[in-house]
Amino acid sequence: MLPALVFFGCLDPYSPPDVKGDVDILVVDGFLSSTSSSIAVRLSHAIALDSAGTPPPELDATVILEEQNGASVTLNGTPDGNYARAGLSVDIGKQYRLHIKTSGGKEYFSDFVNVIKTPEIDSVAWRAGNQNLTIYVNTHDASGEARYFYWDYVETYEHHAQFPAGYIMMAHEPRPLALSERLDQCWTTQPSTNIFIASSENLSINAIRNFPLIVIPAGTPQLSIRYSILVRQRAISKEAYVFWTQLQKTTESLGGLFDPMPSQVEGNVHSTTDAHEPILGFFSAGEERQERIFIRHDELPVDIRIYPHYFCPSDSIKLGAVKALPDYTLLVYPYGMGLPEGYISTSAICMDCREVGGVTQKPDFW
Repeated sequence: MLPALVFFGCLDPYSPPDVKGDVDILVVDGFLSSTSSSIAVRLSHAIALDSAGTPPPELDATVILEEQNGASVTLNGTPDGNYARAGLSVDIGKQYRLHIKTSGGKEYFSDFVNVIKTPEIDSVAWRAGNQNLTIYVNTHDASGEARYFYWDYVETYEHHAQFPAGYIMMAHEPRPLALSERLDQCWTTQPSTNIFIASSENLSINAIRNFPLIVIPAGTPQLSIRYSILVRQRAISKEAYVFWTQLQKTTESLGGLFDPMPSQVEGNVHSTTDAHEPILGFFSAGEERQERIFIRHDELPVDIRIYPHYFCPSDSIKLGAVKALPDYTLLVYPYGMGLPEGYISTSAICMDCREVGGVTQKPDFW
């Protein structure tokens, strides 16, 4: 997905007149990866800046990848406006473009684009401050061909509930939870939502050093147990760099590409029937480099080894009241001498780590 720049500062409320009311601007986000031999395209519609709705996807479109003076392939669509195809034969020496036909009869083409070579990521590193941790990326291109860079990332982190639930109510009886049913250990995965671009065009050496990607405050769930970040790097064209730069300036403090837009940003997708129709988005093609790192809680400096804290009041529930609890209510453990007199409970967020996001299925790479 095309991400949005998050900018922190004091800005007056802004609601430009040119995007108030009815807005119908096609949004195109497409990338052809020669690394994975696949293409992914998302079609959506921008909405007015003063709208509280969700940008609607463009459904049932025909999306075609065309090779200059060559073959074409139709992408497979999904109900959320995503179109994709894998197992492609991508020739790095040829040019490619998108051809889009909407269900409403409109037709669009992107410009033909080159498949751009991407240098390796030199490193992904982290540095701890007084109250946070910052993750950086480093790269260079000795050939001098790649001068413009784009990054995104996917972060995954393990987090635990403060009180492991030991029992669950089923048919008015507390049933012990098996180890495979434990709800106190979770993993959350989330993509980046910012624009990360940099250029070495005006630098004396063709290298990007210590480019900051994310700042993680101490005491957040990300740093509580174990954290991983997968950084993805692309070299991009100067035209793509200009597009992303314009998008940064346009969306500062206002949201993302698929959020309300304050003004028009020129991309490389055009209507075949109306030269003046505004279209937002960019299609590009190239290689993609990846690097993943892990950070354990015990690797952090002592000053920022702060565990997330939730208010977890314990509650002693007598056995008679326990039997009246609805099914799937979680309990921590029983109390009493010999036979249980009741059970200890607390709030769901303190027993079930899914309450703060995440799933109990461990990722394959963990």
